[in-house]
Formats: sequence, structure tokens, C-alpha cells
Amino acid sequence: MTGARHARAARNGQDAAATWRELGAAVVVVCDGCSAGASSEVGARLGAALFAGAVGARLRAGGSPDDPTLWHAARTEVVRSLADLLERMPGDRSDAIREHFLFTIVAAAMTRDASAVWALGDGAYALDGATRELGPFPDNQPPYLAYDLTGDAADAHFEVATARSIVVATDGASDLATDLAFVSRGGLAQFAARTFVDHPDALRRHLAVLARAGERIDWDERRVVRTPAVLQDDCAIGVLAREDAS
Repeated sequence: MTGARHARAARNGQDAAATWRELGAAVVVVCDGCSAGASSEVGARLGAALFAGAVGARLRAGGSPDDPTLWHAARTEVVRSLADLLERMPGDRSDAIREHFLFTIVAAAMTRDASAVWALGDGAYALDGATRELGPFPDNQPPYLAYDLTGDAADAHFEVATARSIVVATDGASDLATDLAFVSRGGLAQFAARTFVDHPDALRRHLAVLARAGERIDWDERRVVRTPAVLQDDCAIGVLAREDAS
């Protein structure tokens, strides 16, 4: 969802989400493009799709989400794909990386027997009712996957989970913490409710409401009262839930 701040500035939303699912296994990935990049939504969308596909292919081949080497291999494959794209792009390589390919990743994978979360950069995730925040990083400069292309690769965050549901989110979800209704309903974990799992567009519609400013008329005062949107930053949220989860 494009945040209110980006909408006011007529900027594209720079967050992205992608999923991969086959019988007995699923992957969800959210990516946040660096706001300093002119077109970082390009990298975020490509990165989300490529990473979901790379992890999914390894699950299909019999890999397990709780194996860190699976995630490392997926990371290597996506970096190689980005490097191939860069070779075909005109202009300075460093400029192309800065303008298009700086994005964070928060990803989760689940099979019948195991589940895990992998992240590079800031964001958040919820394992059942427990929320983990990633970042902030010094000088608001999180590590990006594209830094692997420049020799500055950073360690990824990895957690094996036994959760029945996993919610992953980009750092724009931190705006939601200011909404009392959001907090009272359990924070990020509320998005694992059947309403959002069974009808994914319900999540998009819910975020759209939060990204829209409120407006009402105070007839006694004869004025229009405007309420700022809760969701000011771009935000991407993804959910994995086991079928037997309540």
C-alpha cells in the first residue's frame, strides 16, 4: 500500500510483496525500496518475486525452511540475477544499483514440518502473538541485498519458528503502532485472522483505509476537521497461516 506521504508527493509506492505456494509449502516475501532511489520500487518488486521463487524452488526440491543453507543459496541466486541485469543496463553500475536495486527483505517460509523467518534490513514480523522488530539501524541506513554486489554483504537475520501463523511487514508498519485500535487488536498478529487469510484483498482494503486521511464537518464550529492518515509510509504485509490455525 502506498503511504499517504508518498501519495501527497505523487511518488510511486516503493514496497512490494510476492508469494509462492504449492501443496504443503508456502513462501511470502515483502521488500521495501530505499526512498533515496529514484525507482527503487523496480528492485523491490523484482527482488520480492525472485526471492520468493528461489526459496520456493528449494522447498519443492525437498529443502526445509529451518535450514539456513537454503536461504543462503536463495540469496546467492537472487544476487546473481541482479548482477546479470546490471550487465545489460547502460550507464554507470553504481548509479544503477543506487537508483533501482536498494531494497530490504523480510521473508517467511512454512511447510508441514517447519517454518522460519529470514530478513535483511529493517521491518517486523509476528510469530503467533509475538512481534519482533528489525532495526532501526544507525543513520537510518539498513543493509540491502544489493550491497552483496559491492562487496559489503551484511549478515542476515534468521529465526526458526514453530508458529501456526507468521506475519511479515516492511518498516512502514511501524506507523500502525500509533493507532490505538490497531494496538488493542494485537498489533501485527491480527493480520493472521481468517478474515485476511481467506480473503487476501481484505488486507489491502484495510491498509487502504489506514492510508487515507479522515474528514468530518463540525457543524457547531462551522469548520472541517481533518484527521491525518495513520499509514504515512509505504507498507507491505504478508501472511502465512496453517490451515488448522484458528
